[in-house]
Amino acid sequence: MDGVRFGVLGPLLVTHGQRDVRISAGQPRQVLVLLLLHAGQTVSVDHLMSILWDGDPPASARKAVQVHVSQLRRALKDLPGVSLEWSRQGYRLDIPDRSLDLQLFREAEDPDEALSHWRGPALAELTTNTQLANQLEEERLGAIERRVDKAIKEGRHHEVTGELTGYVTEHPTRERLRGALMVALHRSGRQADALRVYDEGRRHLADELGLDPGQELKDLHAAILQGDIPAVPRELPKAPEPFVGRGAEISLITGSAETVIAVHGPGGQGKSALATAAAHAMAERFPDGQLYVDLHGATPGRSPLSSAEVLRRFLRALGTPPLAVPTDTSEAAALYRSTLARRKVLILLDNAVDAAQVGPLLPGEAGSTVLITSRRMLATLGAQHVRLDPLAEDDAVRLLGSDGDAARQVARACDYLPLALTIAAARLRSRPDWTTATLAKRLADQRHRLDELNFDDLGVRTSFQLSFEGLDERSTRAFILLCCLNVPSVSESTAQALLGQDDVDRVLDPLVDAKLVEPCGPERYRVHDLLRLFGAEHPNAEKHDALTRALTHYRETLTAALKKLRPHAYGALTNSATQQDLDEPLQWLTDEAENLLAAARSTMTEPALADHALAIAHMLYPHLFKQDRVADLIELGQIALRAARTIGTSAALQTALLVQSAANRRIGSFETARAQLEEVLEARADDPFGQGRALAGIGTIQRELGQLDEALDTLAVAIKLIEEHGPAGAQRVPLSALAQVHQVAGRYEQALDAATESLGFARQDEDAAGTAYALASQGQALFKLGRLDEALTALDECIELCRATGEHNDEWQALLCRAEVLLASGKPEQATKDAERCLEITSARGDRYGEGVARRTLVKAGLEKHADRAAELLGTPGLRRDNLLDSVIS
Repeated sequence: MDGVRFGVLGPLLVTHGQRDVRISAGQPRQVLVLLLLHAGQTVSVDHLMSILWDGDPPASARKAVQVHVSQLRRALKDLPGVSLEWSRQGYRLDIPDRSLDLQLFREAEDPDEALSHWRGPALAELTTNTQLANQLEEERLGAIERRVDKAIKEGRHHEVTGELTGYVTEHPTRERLRGALMVALHRSGRQADALRVYDEGRRHLADELGLDPGQELKDLHAAILQGDIPAVPRELPKAPEPFVGRGAEISLITGSAETVIAVHGPGGQGKSALATAAAHAMAERFPDGQLYVDLHGATPGRSPLSSAEVLRRFLRALGTPPLAVPTDTSEAAALYRSTLARRKVLILLDNAVDAAQVGPLLPGEAGSTVLITSRRMLATLGAQHVRLDPLAEDDAVRLLGSDGDAARQVARACDYLPLALTIAAARLRSRPDWTTATLAKRLADQRHRLDELNFDDLGVRTSFQLSFEGLDERSTRAFILLCCLNVPSVSESTAQALLGQDDVDRVLDPLVDAKLVEPCGPERYRVHDLLRLFGAEHPNAEKHDALTRALTHYRETLTAALKKLRPHAYGALTNSATQQDLDEPLQWLTDEAENLLAAARSTMTEPALADHALAIAHMLYPHLFKQDRVADLIELGQIALRAARTIGTSAALQTALLVQSAANRRIGSFETARAQLEEVLEARADDPFGQGRALAGIGTIQRELGQLDEALDTLAVAIKLIEEHGPAGAQRVPLSALAQVHQVAGRYEQALDAATESLGFARQDEDAAGTAYALASQGQALFKLGRLDEALTALDECIELCRATGEHNDEWQALLCRAEVLLASGKPEQATKDAERCLEITSARGDRYGEGVARRTLVKAGLEKHADRAAELLGTPGLRRDNLLDSVIS
C-alpha cells in the first residue's frame, strides 16, 4: 500500500508506502498517540500534560510539550495529507481519511475484519494512563463477542471453542463470553462440559464478587439441561458467480410480503441461481437460520425427494434429536411446524416437482419465509408467483463475458437462456484458440446448435464434460468408478479398495483440481449427485468388479469392528481389547454408518450384489438400534427385505425378517416384531440353534408386552435348544432375557440366579457387551433384595463397560438404577450426579420417557424444580414405557 498508515491498536505504527516513519521514543510517541486519538480535533495543551504526567505535570511541562510537537512536525512533514497545526486552543493533527487503524476498526461491520486491525494491546505507549487503553480493550472484547456469536450462528462452533476457553479464563466475569462457550460446547455434543463451565462461572462470581449469574446465563443453563437450545442452520449454497441482471425479480422477491414465494420457468432460465442470490440478500432478516434442499424435481436419473425424507433432514438441522424425529410423515410435518413457530427461518426449496411435494414443508405460522423453484407454476399454492423470462440482451452479453457484435450473435443463438450462455462462456474459456466469432459461426448452423449447447438437462452434461475431457486415463477411470459407488463420502481406504490400488491420492488430485471430486475431511472425498450421475453414464468394464471390491471392504471392515465390540456374535473367542481398541471401531462405525446405509441401498436390487447389501444390513442394525437412529433403522429393514427378495432364498428372507423385527421392536410395534420372528422360527424347523435364537427374541418381546408367563415358557425352551445345539456359553443371551422377565415379575431371587449364570458365561468368553447386560440385571435384582453394596459394585462395572463399548442407551439406564441405589443408601449428592448425567443423555436424544424418569429421580433426591416437567413428560399420551426399568425404579 502506497498511502500513509497510522496504528494505535498495538505499538505505535507510522508508515508511508513500504517505509516506516521513525518517531522518537518516550513522550513524543505518547503525544502522537493522543493526537491520533483525536485526529481532526483540537487538543489543549493542558489535556496533553494531564495525560503525559498523570495529572501532576512539572513546571517545565508546557515547554516540554512544545519541544515534542516540534519533533513530530519534523518527522511528519513529508507525509501527504498530514498536518500538525497550533492555535490558541491547542494542537490539531489532520490525517488522510481511513489511514488510522482505530477508525477502520470502528467502521468495520464484520467483526473478523474489525479484529484484523489489532496487533497487540492498544495504546502501548501510554504507560502513565490506562483508562484510555481499557476503553479500547472493552471495544475489542465487544468485537470478539460479536465474532464468536456470528461463528456459532453459522454453525462454526468447533472453530471457536478453544479460543473461547482462553477468553473465559482471561475474563471470567464476562457472562456473554461464558454463555457463548456454553452454547459452543453444547452444540459440539459436550453437554457435561457446558454445564461445568456454568458451574465454574457461578462459583467465581460468588467467591470473588458475592453475585449470582445474570438471568440470561441462568436461562441458558436451564435450556442446556433440557436440551432446548435451537440449532441455527446456515445451509444456503454459495451465492452464484457471476450473477447478472434479474434486478426486477430480486426486488420482487426480497420486497414481497408473502410467506411463500414460488419462482417458475423452463429449464435453463437460471431459477436456482436467482433464488440463491435472493436468499443471500434476505438472509440477515432471518436470524434463526436458513434451510436448503434440492428436491430433484427435474434432475436427470434421480427420483424426486419425498416430503418425509426432507422433513427428517430439516428437523435434524433445526436441532431435533434423532430419537424425537417421528417416522410418520404427518407427525413429522406437525413437529416441523411446531419447531418453526415463533422462529424466523428462510427455507429454500429448490427444484420442486409439484405442490404436493412442498406442501408438508411449509410453515404453519407467519415469521418464516419459503422460497421455491420449479419448472411448472405451482398454481395451487397461495404464494407470490415469479415467472422467469430470458435475460435482456445486455445482461446476456455480460453473462457471456464478452462483448461486440459476435457476442450479441452468440447471445441470440442461445435465446438469452442463462444456462446456455454459461455453457457457451465455458466453451470459450476451455478453447483459448477460439474467438467469440468462432463460436458464433458454429452456433449459426441451426442443425447442430443443440449439439453445440446441449442446454437444459443435456447442458449440465456438457458442462461437466469440459472438465472430464481434461483428465488422463488413470483419473478418468477413477472418476467413473467413484461415481458408481453411490455413497455420501469415500474414505481413502474405501477408494483404495474400489480402485484396486494404493496410490489413490495421486489419482484423485487431478479430479479435485478439476472440481469433479471434493475433499470433505481428512483423507475423505465426495462426488456431488449430478456429477455422480454424469460419471456413472460412462461405460467401464470394471464397474462390477470395483463395486464388489468396495462392498467386500465395507463388509470386512464392519466385521472386524464388530468382532471387537461384540465378539460373541462374530466368532471371536475372547475380547481382551483395550479402551483404545474399542474407540477405533466405534469411531469407524460413526463415520461410516451413512455410507454403509447408502451402499446397501444402492445395491439391494442388483442380483450380483444384493448379498452384500443384506449382509451389511444384518451387521449394521444392532449399531443403529443402540444409537436410537430410528428412521435409519426402519429404512435398513426395508433395504434388507428388498435385498432378500432380489436374492430369492429362504435364508435371505429370514435374515431380512430379523432386521425388520428389530426395527419394529424399537418403535414399539411389538406384535409385528413378534410375528416376524415367528415366521423365522417356522422357517428354521430343521435348525434347533436357529430356533433357540428366534425364541430368545420372541421371549424378550413377550416381556415387553407384559406377557410374563408366556415369556418364561418361551425362554425356557430357548435356553434348552441353545445349550444343546449352540456353541458353549451361547445361552447367556436368553439367560439375561430370563433374568429380566423374573425382575419384572418381582421374582428377584430367580432374577439374580439367571443373571449370575449369564454373567459367568460372559466373563468366561471375555464378552464386554454380554458382561454389561448381565451385570445390569444382577445389580437390579440385588437392589430389590436390599443388598445395596453388592448392587453398587455390579452397576459400577456395568456403567464402565457401557461407556467402553459406546452403549449409551444401556449406560443411562444403568446410571438411573445406580442413582436409585445411592438414594436408598443415603447418598443423595452422588445420586444427583448420576441422575443429571442420565438427564443429559436422554434429553439430548429426545427420549421423553428417559428424560421423565431421570427428572423423577432428581425430585426424589430433593430437586423439586424437576417435578412439573417430570409429570408432564411421563404423562405424555401414548408414551411407550419400559416395564423392566419401571420395575426397578418405581
